This record gives sequence, structure tokens and C-alpha cells, in this order.
Amino acid sequence: MSDYYYVANDGENMYTERRSKFLTVLAKAETEEKAREILDSLKSQYHDATHVCYAYRIGDKGECVRFSDGGEPSGTAGAPILAALTENECTYTLAAVIRWFGGVKLGAGGLTRAYHAGASGAIAALGKTRYEKKSLYKAVCPISLASALMRAAQNLGMEITDRRFGGDAEFTVAVPTSYAGAAESLVNAALGKINVSPLGERYVKSNVERTE
Repeated sequence: MSDYYYVANDGENMYTERRSKFLTVLAKAETEEKAREILDSLKSQYHDATHVCYAYRIGDKGECVRFSDGGEPSGTAGAPILAALTENECTYTLAAVIRWFGGVKLGAGGLTRAYHAGASGAIAALGKTRYEKKSLYKAVCPISLASALMRAAQNLGMEITDRRFGGDAEFTVAVPTSYAGAAESLVNAALGKINVSPLGERYVKSNVERTE
């Protein structure tokens, strides 16, 4: 995972296995503090649940990982939830699976499969958003040339992620990191009447949400 990552879309999805209900809650969490805040809220909201189990991955490469079995037998809940996040390349994502016991014991293998199915099914149902590594540039031009600059960026396959209008028009333009000479191409397309300066590389939310 170097040029992109996914964040699971926020939402809830219910899964039932032998009368036990498994409610998966997916939430974006940019920091561990945010993940813990969401978990505290869920535990309070679903205080009647038998178990509240979770996993989260945080960081551009998912390098920060935490998970909990929430009182289930060791290795039967947190690890399979984490596996679902990892398999789907999701990071900056918390997956909490809340279980209400239905009266039928599932056994270690059944629990592992159920928690994985609950988390995986939620990601499939709710979708995920792709973030791609892009090179960002600041492009500044007179207001009168703003439309021409936007057309030039579009024609070159670039994406305008931010725009401001004051004395001049100022745009943030995102291009693939592999695009050699991006700044020069944009300046030439706008007939040299704009000022372009690099802002570095960042992950940018894709316009297309994907679930593959």
C-alpha cells in the first residue's frame, strides 16, 4: 500500500448467525483518540449488548493497529475483524462489531467466522473510498484567466481540489505522482500567464467510490 489506500464508509450493517445478532459499525478515525471516543460512545449506546468487539487501522500504511475481543474467547473476534479491514486495504477506519447472544453457542470457529463475516459484509454493503497519492501544486492567475486555467487542468487530466477567489484566482491542482513536468505542462497550456508552485505529495480523496 504505497500509492493509495481505502477508508470504509461510515454506517451500520446487521448480520445474524444462529440467532446471535452482529451489528457492525464502520467509522472513519484519523487518530487513536478519535477511535477511542467513538468506541466509548458505542459502548454507552449499546450497553445492553453481550459483547462490543473492535479493530482499527490508522496511518497511510495502516501501521497503527489495535483490536479487542471484547470478552469473547481470545482470538475469535478482534483478529477476524482486523483481517477484514486488512483484506479490504482499509485504514483510518474503525470497525466495531456489537453482538447480542441469541442462546446458541457458536464455538471458537463459528465466532471467528461470524465476526469476520460481519465486518466484511459491512464493508461490502457500505462501500469504501479510495485515497490516491498525488502531487499538489498551487496555481495562481488573474480572475479573468480562471476559466482558462480550469479548462487547461481538465484537458491535462489534472484535478482541482480547492479554489479561492480574491484579488487573483488561486487553485490547488492534484496530479498523479508519475506525471513528469506537470507544472510546466499547466503553465504552457495557460500560455505562461499563471504562476505554479509545488505543495508536495499528499493523499487525495478520489472522485470515485469503489468496493472492489
